[in-house]
Amino acid sequence: MSTQRLRITGMTCGHCARTVEDALNALPGVKAQVSYSQGIAEIQVSEDLSTEQLLQVVKGKGFGANLLEDQP
Repeated sequence: MSTQRLRITGMTCGHCARTVEDALNALPGVKAQVSYSQGIAEIQVSEDLSTEQLLQVVKGKGFGANLLEDQP
């Protein structure tokens, strides 16, 4: 498993964060936590999923997303 961090844009409330979190967690091999206050999703993901797949899931829910380059 690897950890990825995404900047999520367009969230206006905690419900938005929960929507993104639920969508990401619905993917096999994903454990995500989304912080509305920080606008960040921290995602533990299996090696089988690409960053692009994660971004598409978020965008499919109507939010913007991009990879944070300062990966730990």
